[in-house]
Amino acid sequence: MNWSALWLSLRITALSTLLMVLAGLPLALLFARRSFRGRVAVEVFIMLPLVLPPSVTGYYLLRLLGRENLLSNWFAVNVLFTWQAAVVASTVVGLPLFVQAARAAIAGVDPALENAARTLGSSELEVFLL
Repeated sequence: MNWSALWLSLRITALSTLLMVLAGLPLALLFARRSFRGRVAVEVFIMLPLVLPPSVTGYYLLRLLGRENLLSNWFAVNVLFTWQAAVVASTVVGLPLFVQAARAAIAGVDPALENAARTLGSSELEVFLL
């Protein structure tokens, strides 16, 4: 049996999940805890893949990753129709869902509990993780 399709799927899933966590967690923290100028514009940009038809999202990803783009012009990188492009596409499509879920979870934590943990000597990382 050929296992290459399974390993490819697992690699794409693992890397896109890692990218979603690395990009989505700071965004969720920002949206849950801060108010800043241009917040609505950033949220709209992040949420666009949820409201756009898949063909439109795919078209823009093709434009972004295709031959005539900034990446290929500046760095001579062509990732179109590679597994790396599948990672980018999976991340773009999954990021809004991750950000919304993480923002709701972060906003649901009582700030008084976080302050109590800080006064008891917990670091900011411990407060966030625990």
